[in-house]
Amino acid sequence: MTGSSKKGLTQRKKQLAEEAVANWEEASAHDNLGKAADKHAKEPKEHGKDGKHSNGKRHHTCCHCNKTAFAVAIAVVATLLAADKFQNNQLRHAVVEHVEHLNVTQFEVLSGIKLPAFLYSNETVRPGLELLKEGYKPKYPVVIIPGFITSGLELWKGLPCAKKYFRQRVWGSMTMTQQFLMDTQCWLSHLTLNATDGLDPADVKLRASTGLEAVDYFMPGYHVWAKLIEAFADLGYDSNTLIGETYDWRLSVPNMEARDGYYTRLKARFEVTMRQHNMKVMAISHSWGDNVFRNFFHWVEDQEPGWTEKHLATYVNIAGPVLGVPKSMTALLSGETRDTAELGLLGTFMSNTFIPQTQRAQLFRTWGSIIGMLPAGGPAVWGNHTWAPDDTDEMVKHNRTYGTFFEAVSVSEHTAHQSGDQPSSVAKSISSWVVDRGAEAKKAAATQVKDLKNIDEAVQVLLEAGSSHFRQQVRDWAAVHVDDCSASQHKGEDKSKYYFNPLKCPLPKAPSMTMYCLYGIGKPAERAYHYLHMQEDHVTSDKSVEKAAREAAGEMHWKINTEVSDEDLNLDHGVRKVDGDGTVPIISTGLLCRARKHGWNGKTRLNPSGIKVVTREYMHEPSGSYMDLRGGPRSADHVDILAHVDVMVDVLKIAAGAGDELDDKILSEIDNIASRIDLNDDL
Repeated sequence: MTGSSKKGLTQRKKQLAEEAVANWEEASAHDNLGKAADKHAKEPKEHGKDGKHSNGKRHHTCCHCNKTAFAVAIAVVATLLAADKFQNNQLRHAVVEHVEHLNVTQFEVLSGIKLPAFLYSNETVRPGLELLKEGYKPKYPVVIIPGFITSGLELWKGLPCAKKYFRQRVWGSMTMTQQFLMDTQCWLSHLTLNATDGLDPADVKLRASTGLEAVDYFMPGYHVWAKLIEAFADLGYDSNTLIGETYDWRLSVPNMEARDGYYTRLKARFEVTMRQHNMKVMAISHSWGDNVFRNFFHWVEDQEPGWTEKHLATYVNIAGPVLGVPKSMTALLSGETRDTAELGLLGTFMSNTFIPQTQRAQLFRTWGSIIGMLPAGGPAVWGNHTWAPDDTDEMVKHNRTYGTFFEAVSVSEHTAHQSGDQPSSVAKSISSWVVDRGAEAKKAAATQVKDLKNIDEAVQVLLEAGSSHFRQQVRDWAAVHVDDCSASQHKGEDKSKYYFNPLKCPLPKAPSMTMYCLYGIGKPAERAYHYLHMQEDHVTSDKSVEKAAREAAGEMHWKINTEVSDEDLNLDHGVRKVDGDGTVPIISTGLLCRARKHGWNGKTRLNPSGIKVVTREYMHEPSGSYMDLRGGPRSADHVDILAHVDVMVDVLKIAAGAGDELDDKILSEIDNIASRIDLNDDL
């Protein structure tokens, strides 16, 4: 792109952003925009030509209209930036001017701002009201344990660059967008944890926002638990019987208790709720919240044996990554988070457009939660170089397997740089990747001999790429190297220090409790990867300064080879995909729920008291309407499943004490996959 054309596009994007704000300021005066419009229902809505409302007040006093306009402008800006992937400071400053003019604060956002209706699903079905008409009513009080990144984090102590954001959300609000656009590095410095211990960095404290308002919307207009909360309310629940127990989702499981006493508070919450309503409690988790809650079982049973049986009636696990998430590996190794469902529109902000790949990897390596999501089970579950339990017939036919977690093309710096005078050489093509990440290099590299890594070998690559502190944290906070259940290995020690391997640590002895595994299928999820690897040469004395400078800059030696695709072999731009919910493959969400010998299905080694486990799968059937930007009422995407109409109906029936109406509903190949896995007792 020439300088003049790029400048023209820059000006056009700035113009579009400004027009978006202006147009929506005008439009918002005529539309009923959720709670904001309700608040102004009795006020005149006309804007005069002089910039005033017809009631004589100046236009800027209509903060609800303005903030709605800003929210839409941000969505427009994110889309524009995603289209051509280059950072634009003029555009950034243009948006920041509107942010400061509108003075969007967390308090004002929480007081009712919602985006226009066309940015929501157009679904009008109210499952709670329908079930109420059929005679269902609340039975169990409910405690919600949210998932990864979908609840708010607010600032309690910050660096000078963030002083004005005290007690505002720097994650999960319009304040987040404002701070991000004004000072990205300041924002990152507050989200990053201490690399040594995974706790607060010096002079920074972020803490989880509390209550249902911390989990209903990720940002205005991007619902998470909101529709399910509304459905509960329609059935008859209120804030006394429906409770959200949030946590700092960046922390490792052990640090959640060490820093915030989360498990202690969670235990107390269940006990108080049970006493208040004289009824056992129902727990619902989503995504990473399942891993957090199942670890709570081990912690609380060590504190008080039999506690689970006494206090829990049922546990509903929605889209839990029981055996980890493959994309956690790429996030930690190379800072790549392609197609991360949880980020929604803000996925653009976590791209190279704003945050370099190296900085993303450095940030993610401080988040113990991502370390905890590393795939568990090794080659016995995830496969080896010749086999994987979820291989398709087409892959077997072409001698390909998901068991090869990484296929890496390696090239030395010396070879890549020295081959520049050989135009036809493959090495020169790879050199173009070293210098400018050129596509020609990636295509050429794809034809070369590959270094194949199974899951255990891929973890070793990750360990070698990280610091000594990071390597220790992987050993402490992930299930990949836990050879036995920590609870049985360390008698007398505080069990909050450990992250428990679900393949080694059984469910609690709670025979009267019922457990439900609800998850989406039919939306391909990441499973294995093709990588480019720049190997370091042996460093001589005259090169040591140069190498040190590169390391100080955090040079990235690994990158997904996005030029490699093969639709027949489920390979899409360097990522091999498999059935799942767009984020988690079914081998993680469904294996233990369905496996009989080595899982939870029946009275087994991992389910010693025979807790009844019901598994229900939901096909991803997104709406074709342009009005449904989130996929509509039948989207089984990893986050959108919380608003899937069938999921809401099933969850409400369980809460109403009618869980016996629900049987297993299996639509995928998970049973066949489970039958191909033979886990030795000494795994």
